[in-house]
Amino acid sequence: MEALELTAEVRDITGRHVKQLRRQGWVPAVLYGRELDTVLLKINSREMTRVIREAGTHQLISLKIGNKKPQMTLARDIQRDVVKHNYLHVDFYAVKMDEKVTAQVPLILVGEAPGVRDLFGILTQGLDELEIECLPGDLIASIEISVEGLAAFNDTISVSDLEIPDTITILSDPDSMVAKIEPPRLVEAEEETLPGGEGAVSAQPEVLTEAREKAEEE
Repeated sequence: MEALELTAEVRDITGRHVKQLRRQGWVPAVLYGRELDTVLLKINSREMTRVIREAGTHQLISLKIGNKKPQMTLARDIQRDVVKHNYLHVDFYAVKMDEKVTAQVPLILVGEAPGVRDLFGILTQGLDELEIECLPGDLIASIEISVEGLAAFNDTISVSDLEIPDTITILSDPDSMVAKIEPPRLVEAEEETLPGGEGAVSAQPEVLTEAREKAEEE
């Protein structure tokens, strides 16, 4: 997977004065890592938004600072405004290409589940991210999971069922549920009542007609 490119400049403004940087269209950031002195940075807000939206915290970012050689990094601590959703601050971790890193990779469900199409079941997604460990060069953008094998109620895909490249180690609980076919809520309600009993649930939803509405209002 190719790294995304991002350009940064060294900054000397710190503390409360960074608000001024943000008003000027910059996002304050820092670069840190093993055997590396922390570097204070500022990055164009539009460029930061474009790259971080795609990279998240699991894709390599080639960070170029001035005229120096680009540094391979991962975005780690990402701070955003809770109202405007603009980026306030980002920490970049300098990786070593021969040392493993951990990352949270998005899980994407693909295909059509027969249990939904034929039985009107409900497809429920448990985990939406998977924690992995691998060398930086083996990081992946996402993991696609086919749900076409989910044909009956309670059919489940767990973390242990996922097919992952041998270069990647899964750190998430192998028993965690990724996807499952749940019975329709109406069916669940019917199964909880005795046939013909007072609490039996009709298979058809109750329809409140205009005439009945008037009668009930009177």
